Amino acid sequence: MADNQSMNSKNQKANALIHELSPYLLQHAYNPVHWRAWNDETLALAIKQNKPLFVSIGYATCHWCHVMEHESFENQEIADLLNEHFIAVKVDREERPDIDAALMEMCQAMTGHGGWPLSIFMTPDKLPFFAGTYFPKDSIPQRIGFKDILTRINEGWNNERDAIISSGQEIVAQLKSHNAKSQTELLSDEVFEKADASFIDRYDKEYGGFGSRPKFPSPHHVIYLLRRAKLKSTPELADMAMHTLKSMANGGLHDHIGHGYHRYSTDREWLVPHFEKMLYDQAMILSAMTEAFLYSGDSAFERYAEEIVEYVQSRLLSPEGAWYCAEDADSEGEEGTYYLFTESELSDILNAEEFALAKSCFHISKEGNYFDESGGHRTGKNIMSLFLDDTHAQSNPELFASIRNKCLNYREQRIPPLLDDKILTDWNGLMIHAMSFAGRSFNKPEWIVSAQKAHDFIHGKMRGATGLLHRYRNGQASISAMADDYAYIMHATFELYTATGKDQYMHDCIQYAAIFKEQFMDDEGRIKVSKIQELDFHQYASAYDGAIPSGASIASMVFAKLGALTGKQEYFSTAYAIIHANGKNIQSYPNGFSAMLMTLSFLIGPRSEIMISGIGISQERDACKQLILSTYLPHAVIAYNETSNQLDTISPMFASQKGKEDLSIFLCKDYACTLPVHDINSLKDALAHYS
Repeated sequence: MADNQSMNSKNQKANALIHELSPYLLQHAYNPVHWRAWNDETLALAIKQNKPLFVSIGYATCHWCHVMEHESFENQEIADLLNEHFIAVKVDREERPDIDAALMEMCQAMTGHGGWPLSIFMTPDKLPFFAGTYFPKDSIPQRIGFKDILTRINEGWNNERDAIISSGQEIVAQLKSHNAKSQTELLSDEVFEKADASFIDRYDKEYGGFGSRPKFPSPHHVIYLLRRAKLKSTPELADMAMHTLKSMANGGLHDHIGHGYHRYSTDREWLVPHFEKMLYDQAMILSAMTEAFLYSGDSAFERYAEEIVEYVQSRLLSPEGAWYCAEDADSEGEEGTYYLFTESELSDILNAEEFALAKSCFHISKEGNYFDESGGHRTGKNIMSLFLDDTHAQSNPELFASIRNKCLNYREQRIPPLLDDKILTDWNGLMIHAMSFAGRSFNKPEWIVSAQKAHDFIHGKMRGATGLLHRYRNGQASISAMADDYAYIMHATFELYTATGKDQYMHDCIQYAAIFKEQFMDDEGRIKVSKIQELDFHQYASAYDGAIPSGASIASMVFAKLGALTGKQEYFSTAYAIIHANGKNIQSYPNGFSAMLMTLSFLIGPRSEIMISGIGISQERDACKQLILSTYLPHAVIAYNETSNQLDTISPMFASQKGKEDLSIFLCKDYACTLPVHDINSLKDALAHYS
């Protein structure tokens, strides 16, 4: 683990980070820099010593964070400057997304860009006055070095402190003024047409995806396009989505040997990835593959989904049943080393027939297709990619499986990338939802069981006196849950109810929704990042969808579905409030809010409700339930009124609708219900006209 690696690889005396649980902070515990964690004690020390804060934010699997650590934070000269003139603070962005979001917004306001590592200088009372991302140790053309920055800021703090403070105050005032402006605006159907047109305009017809380089998976965009295609009968939108998913799956973004997806592609072709693997990417891509299968019936998407689950369950699943955060991009001090193969390695690993197929499928060459990052020359190493064509691999499945297994066994003899073994409530919420959704869609009950175990862990182990907690590691849960934690867990429990019909999941969802609305929403529908804002210039969470849908988007969808399931108008009103609170931003750039547009589409309708009622157990009933659960019904909610259920405590509206037969299924659409169906053949016919 990260702490053991740090202890074994450093000869320095440990700094204050040695007492932390975050793998990222522990990576820096033996730096010569006198790092401290972000806490009240550290902030009080800065005030007492009247020293500026240097706040460095990153995460355990961040490549450029490792580079800056090696170049600067392991350097004694840099450490001496930091230790003498600053209070140096390390923050794990995954542990403290609230601090990260606030300071990232400040960095973007100051510089026009952001990223990690995030480097912020603040006054002792937490006023930011200088920001940036990665800095080399020494100045180079067009980029100032970190050593020169430290020297200049120290001189400025001693000689021009009033000007520094005034400049910081001015930027903070501008940011507060901007954030105070209402973004409320009512939206019409035209916003969907605008979003669709923009996706079409940015679509890469040759390689899939949107824009040029770098390319991010952004699975929520794919899901949006599939749902729009279903609703509007515009298959070209679905074709864009499915082409994108297949290109991702066949390219180097996908780890063809150990499975799972890397963070993003550095090129247009999806060939060269940034090699870290994040839990949230696996969850969202799994959801997108599932939606694509339900839309198209194409078995390739089922295979892709199975491969993601294989990776997640073999590499990220904790003994407790929840999932770890990520695997690093780097191993042995270099990015991608664990994943790359030379031609000679493959020739030694494989027999002649296997090597011939591998060389053809993966386009293996002696020169390699991976370039040195600094020099730009070929390294002789190869990224395993099917180059958008897996025909040869699929026509020889047994031989291809043998190639994969031999390469995997060989690769596992290498030093593996760091496993960030934190358990986060929000990311687990995404994975619980994805596993449950995929499990019921592909009729994989073991996937649903895994999702249930993860939920039980979060519900049982990650709760404090005042509610959910955000992070768990080494048997300790801490850090009060934030808005995203509640939003994603709400989403997860709603889907678990859909997959299992167990009332408790819906009761949990309703309880989480009440806490979310009370603690994280204001009267206009804006979402607060956390219950207590430590940095007063950043109060509200962005509703913009980044690598994953925003917590605001996910919460709006859950409230909308709760409205449809329970019949309570207050849930619909809450969903609309969240959307309209971001209306101006959505209108300006609808592509950045595809997840929230899915909620708006659900609210506008047409919307459907399905109620499964009956007593006893039978194969016919199980078959009917599975048919419903594996049909593409993105605008439907499913209620259960069976012997073991107490639907009247959730939805009196549906509870009153009960058939006398062992099985009665009510299909309602556009505020009208058909007569119930009682057998699989009648249900198939009804769904053919219903969906």
